[in-house]
Amino acid sequence: MKQTISALAMAAMLALPGVAGADTLRMGFASAPRTIDPYPFGGAPTASLKEHVFEALVASDDSPLLASGWEWTSPTTLDVTLRDGITFHNGEPLTARDVVYSACRMMHLIDGKRNLLTSSMGPIADVVAVDDHTVRFEMKAPYPLWVQKMKFLSILSASGAELPDGPIQYDSEGDCGVTAYPTIAEFESGEAAIGTGPYKLARFDKSGEADLVRNDSYWGEAPEWDEVEIRTIGNAGARLAGLLAGDFDLIENPTTEDLPGLTASDELTYTAVPSWRSIFLVLDVDPEGAGGVSAPDGSAPLADPRVRQAMSMAINRQAIADRLFGGEATVANQFSPKYRTGAPELPELEYNPEKAKELLAEAGYGDGFTIDFYAPSDRYANGARVAQAVTQYLSRIGITVNLKTQPWSVFAGQRSAGELGVFLYGWGHPQGPAQMISFAFASRDKDLGLGASNYSNYQSDAFDAAMQAWAVETDEAKANAHIADAMKVVVEDLPGIPLYYQHTIWAHRADLEVNGRPDERTSATTVSRK
Repeated sequence: MKQTISALAMAAMLALPGVAGADTLRMGFASAPRTIDPYPFGGAPTASLKEHVFEALVASDDSPLLASGWEWTSPTTLDVTLRDGITFHNGEPLTARDVVYSACRMMHLIDGKRNLLTSSMGPIADVVAVDDHTVRFEMKAPYPLWVQKMKFLSILSASGAELPDGPIQYDSEGDCGVTAYPTIAEFESGEAAIGTGPYKLARFDKSGEADLVRNDSYWGEAPEWDEVEIRTIGNAGARLAGLLAGDFDLIENPTTEDLPGLTASDELTYTAVPSWRSIFLVLDVDPEGAGGVSAPDGSAPLADPRVRQAMSMAINRQAIADRLFGGEATVANQFSPKYRTGAPELPELEYNPEKAKELLAEAGYGDGFTIDFYAPSDRYANGARVAQAVTQYLSRIGITVNLKTQPWSVFAGQRSAGELGVFLYGWGHPQGPAQMISFAFASRDKDLGLGASNYSNYQSDAFDAAMQAWAVETDEAKANAHIADAMKVVVEDLPGIPLYYQHTIWAHRADLEVNGRPDERTSATTVSRK
């Protein structure tokens, strides 16, 4: 199939058809948005669509968006000031009442199911409209992470619900005196899809199609395009063929094999951006043993830090980035990218297979041991090939590796059940550089929101102390210092092994400029004419 597409590419690049509409941007998504309702689901495709229509108080890079700023007036009180002069698509002005209503809608269960931020808003005791342009978030305990969480609270117009007159009284069940909330169907029909964003929804279809039109009253920089068409094609070859045929102006995620042809073209090109997604191995370090990991003496090899260090030293990260990704991946030396704001910059992780063998022998595993190594086959770019490369590297130092690639649906179930002793995983960092380590390696603490995904069964007093201090620190510089302390501990202990940071790639017409986003979102607001 690759050869067919490459041949098609060379032919099509010589004579691309004309653009269908100069003021229409046509984008090909790799996965379908699940809904236009901004609250039930996360995921890049859904977020990419909804952010055209709806906006939050905070932007993806943690800068003010609908908010002009915020201030911690106490360790448990955050006052947020709204920008002046912002209107919704229906002409209604944005006020603090709309923010309180939106918080209520986020907490309201739809068909008995939680929304995207339901659990994250658990620490919030009250949301109060102080005046038209000031909203106060009152916490049950210090919860500085709420500033980063606010980027997921899309703001809706309160005019779209049946509300009593007067102030809205927030409650954690989302009842709030609201007689009826808009349904998902009403969002998807367009009736309730009323935001403040640069585009208005014209049509949505669950097949992965959506049409948008420019919001001429947008408060920010004027949108580039009159209309935006989003279509979804899951197969990378078919997606590229659509670009070559002129059906799309931009597509997501071309394969690395397609990049040389795009580079050679005068009509097409690609844009690659280092993303916030870390790809790494998770190791179950439980001293009682790990699923699928066995040693001749019945011990638990992964519980020994020397074994974990040896596994890390066995892997040639630069070769993976260069050979499997054509340079379109960044070698990882820690669990969040150093280019993520607030992240530390730790030294390079050593590649030294001979030293790795010495460490294994020192730990008592000179004759090796056996692991079942699990990797999702359909989740990460080149994920199966990366898993094969890691398998080879570990085998070269004497570890017997049984590679098991699985569809994500199967893999995710076994991961959640704690059945996997060694597996390949990926984690983005939209909530900041501590997001992954706070979930993946901290001891479980529901009050502070730590350790919910600690599949490694890792525990470190020093790491936990740093994370617990970070979780309640409202001073940004001090919080970042705690992150650095925690990152140093966990990179030294290696309950997981950082591999690389994934790059997000878009193929597009050569006459377009794409200012790609590190959070892997595809947005018409990042695309302009040269």
